[in-house]
Amino acid sequence: MSNYTGPKVRLSRKLGVPIAETPKHVNPRKQTRPGQHGFKRSRATLYGTQLKEKQKIAYYYNVQNKQLRQYMKLAEQSRLTTDVAFQQILETRLDNVIRRLRWARTIWQARQVVGHGHVKLNGRRVDLPSIRVKVGDVIEIKERSKKYITEVIESTASMGFAVPDWLTADDKNLKATVIRLPEHDEVRLPFEVDFTNIIEFYTR
Repeated sequence: MSNYTGPKVRLSRKLGVPIAETPKHVNPRKQTRPGQHGFKRSRATLYGTQLKEKQKIAYYYNVQNKQLRQYMKLAEQSRLTTDVAFQQILETRLDNVIRRLRWARTIWQARQVVGHGHVKLNGRRVDLPSIRVKVGDVIEIKERSKKYITEVIESTASMGFAVPDWLTADDKNLKATVIRLPEHDEVRLPFEVDFTNIIEFYTR
């Protein structure tokens, strides 16, 4: 899967689930799949089912197929069960953490926030969205960028986002700390995911 740069709502229509929590994705104006034959039901095969589950996660976390495959290998080597480890790896990516802190409305905006150098990790400027945070890491927004991020937080207030318990956030100073790694049952996704299908897709 290459990096998708087209209309994002199109992805939600294609997969039949909201890949972002914004109103446009949760309640799209069109419910059918995009394209000339979008009104027709697609045939459900085992491969197609596994592929769809993989795509839902790939687009939700904005991760390419090569990275997902690498994450799956790491998850298989973990002491945790593969599905738990896999999701923990995805959740602790820096761009996703920025989203969880409500410092970005979507994963695409979060990637931009990190990529444009607005974020510091443990006092050092970083611009790599795929960096994985660890327990004890301190994340903060550069002084010059605080006004912009504060406006983003205000815009997400009506969306009902809550910072997860594995993070502590100081929205006044725009500083956060990773106090522990996320548990499997506290990861908030806007749709159901069958991780067994994803594991089988990469291990078949």
